[in-house]
Amino acid sequence: MNETEITILINRKSDLDLIKQKIIDSNIQFPVYILEFENHYRISFTSDHGEWELETAILSCFPQYEFIGHPGKGRKEIRLELSRYESEFATDGWGGRNENPVNETKYLIKKTIKNDKPVRFSQKITVLFDDQEFFYQTNIIDGINKRTEERGFVLLNNFREPVEKENSEILQDRMYKSPMEAFDFGFYKIQDIAEEDFKIFKTNKKKKITEIQRVPRKIVRDFINACNSGDTEHLTKNLHPNLDFEQKNGWKTIFECSGISDFVEYSQSEEQKLCKQNLKIRSKWDIKLPYLTIGVKNNRFADNDEDHFKNLWYRNIDFTVIEGKITKIVLNE
Repeated sequence: MNETEITILINRKSDLDLIKQKIIDSNIQFPVYILEFENHYRISFTSDHGEWELETAILSCFPQYEFIGHPGKGRKEIRLELSRYESEFATDGWGGRNENPVNETKYLIKKTIKNDKPVRFSQKITVLFDDQEFFYQTNIIDGINKRTEERGFVLLNNFREPVEKENSEILQDRMYKSPMEAFDFGFYKIQDIAEEDFKIFKTNKKKKITEIQRVPRKIVRDFINACNSGDTEHLTKNLHPNLDFEQKNGWKTIFECSGISDFVEYSQSEEQKLCKQNLKIRSKWDIKLPYLTIGVKNNRFADNDEDHFKNLWYRNIDFTVIEGKITKIVLNE
């Protein structure tokens, strides 16, 4: 026999009498079990067919609801669940094995009511380029196809500012059935324009940053060159009178001084690690003005010197440059 196990979960307890009456009206020829839990009822029985008429009867009680195969995501209330299950060993009624046993659950949820009311929207579109806002505009007007008398909506061929019909040409592409359809197409056009504008924006910003960083970069390069040459006059040229200098090993400060004279004294001592080291600035600079960090390596040894790699070292130097003067230097070993 092809038996189907049917289970109904009623999540609103007040619906029990209604569902129970529909089961009675369906003249089920098998025992029907009703189990009560804290928040729901479970009705179960076995039938020799799927009782599809019962599903239709239940739907007639809830005209604003529908059965769906998967509840999906969201917070819609599942008012009722109806499950059918046939064992994979069930027969097809002719002595053969049922090749397609039923195993399904349907969920009774409220129908999604289609809102035919037009969606209102702003034709102004804001686009962020880094931290700056730029504005674009779709200009949608009523249109008519003079050949066919078809009415609809068209776009004006200006996506940068609000314009009147008399001041701009119509974009010769198509007639749109709704303002929203025209808006969607206009948005795609704006994306193309904004992407080109963004490339120009980034190029100009890079030029501006390069110009802003030009002087601080030169000051740091001049300082490193002066360190290499050991020229005290050039070494102190761009130093602030109240310069703070610190030499660190990891987190530990191993030397510090304040003022140009103390720094010059340090630069001429045997313990110093800046001057006459033939320092070479590595390619990557970290700049967030007024702070600049560079990587340096010593280059005192010829490439064929057998001790070249053994004596090679890399260090970072942090600079603070304010109004054309170096106010702080931190040498990180």
